[in-house]
Amino acid sequence: MINSKMLLRKIWAQMILVQMIYAQILAKIIYRWRQSVMAMLIILVASLLMPIKLSFAHASGQSFVMLLPTDFYTLGGVFVVALTIVLLALVPVTGTSGLHHSLALCRIKRRRGVAKSIHFLAFITFFWLLSSGWYGTTDPLKNPLTLGFWTVFWMALVMVEGLFFGVWRWLNPWVFAYHLSRRIIERLIGRQKVMPWPQRLSYWPGVLLLFGFAAFTLADPAPTDPSRLASIIFCYWLITLIGMVVFGFRTWSRHAELFSMIMLSFGALRVISICAGQLRLGMPGWRVMRNRQVGVVKPHLSAAFFLLMLLGVGSFDGFNETFVWLSWINVNPLDFPGRSAIIVPTLSGIVFANLILIMIFGVLIWLGMMAASDSPQYRLSLTRLISLYAASLLPIALAYHVAHYLPSLLVEIQYVGLAIDGMFGKNVHILGLQDFHVTDGFFKHLDWVRMIWLTQAGIVVAGHVISVLMAHHLAAGRYSNRFETLVSQLPVALFMIGYTWLGLWLLAAPKGG
Repeated sequence: MINSKMLLRKIWAQMILVQMIYAQILAKIIYRWRQSVMAMLIILVASLLMPIKLSFAHASGQSFVMLLPTDFYTLGGVFVVALTIVLLALVPVTGTSGLHHSLALCRIKRRRGVAKSIHFLAFITFFWLLSSGWYGTTDPLKNPLTLGFWTVFWMALVMVEGLFFGVWRWLNPWVFAYHLSRRIIERLIGRQKVMPWPQRLSYWPGVLLLFGFAAFTLADPAPTDPSRLASIIFCYWLITLIGMVVFGFRTWSRHAELFSMIMLSFGALRVISICAGQLRLGMPGWRVMRNRQVGVVKPHLSAAFFLLMLLGVGSFDGFNETFVWLSWINVNPLDFPGRSAIIVPTLSGIVFANLILIMIFGVLIWLGMMAASDSPQYRLSLTRLISLYAASLLPIALAYHVAHYLPSLLVEIQYVGLAIDGMFGKNVHILGLQDFHVTDGFFKHLDWVRMIWLTQAGIVVAGHVISVLMAHHLAAGRYSNRFETLVSQLPVALFMIGYTWLGLWLLAAPKGG
């Protein structure tokens, strides 16, 4: 009988050999086709497919404990990221220039009448959802507001905005109200100029709001209470509308409206975008690499904090459910006392998780800069370095958001379907779901669970691969040769490898609470 451990070692050794051959082939492809988007698509697809085929893992929903070993898929994911770094070391300085290329699909004509109609419908729908929160059922799994905000908006629309195409500019509930308010003001007191945005504030209001939203999501005892959620959303909507009228819609949206900042930040990574009236398709993050900045923010320390906090908050969102975290705060995961008992530890965890992330990232990119070159022209302040490279971690933040919420979305989207089906009464089924019952049975079947887990793991690994490519591309724009670029990225590369392991571990770790 063949020893199982020896067999697995042989399989793993063969996989490493195949990966090395694959690395050599791809290095040649990149060298010849370095201006082509297709070359980078080959890297991404091949990197995802090759190691995951040999993953011996079991995935589950948030309420399950993983029972099978996870060493192989973790090692495979880390290996893919490390292999990407090795490939980039073989690429010339200009080898990643093709990353920001895009293909023109078709021309798009903007029809203002259609846009205004959609914005009006979004405005009406928004207040209908608020009324449902105030006067509708108190069951969060049946109330349209809780399902609409937490499932449709925070889970699904963020994924669509960041991965595929822009939806927020159509569904933004402030557009119609802003233009209506401006017209009313102009008729009453005449045309008024908007106030200039205080330079000292920069993007700090968005940073504070992101912390507040994280605190509400993770520490509030009842974030899904429909009536309370409706009141909070309405107060935020009203304050935001006033800010937009005073400072201008675009200015307030880009500096102090949290959800617009999140959507525009993640939206800078999507593969399909409209540029100069053309619908264009490119690699994930091609717009960031073309402009070397995220569309919503310009390089600034406050903007960098916002982008890094998207990753820090998302990571802590997964970590605060693990047995490790609960043991740190002396909570029995099998006898969870409720959110109200751990508000202070949760808030402290959000703060320290983000501070630790920012400190580690800042130290590593500073070490890379110091080791890369002694030339004064390449020496920048730490705040400037963080501001330049923070955007490279955005794909990891989006990938973890998608992977983290995928199991919950698969269940809660069924409740959304039932809510839509019965929105005109119990006897009217517009989707024909009268005999449908919500199920999470797919978490109890190994084949379905394996498929879900491989999807999650693949998304996390893909996010790290894209981050590595983006970081390398940003560095290649600063240094004059391949050696300096490579040396400057070595500390960041170690960070990417370590965070790959952390992201996969967070998805697989036993959850409580």
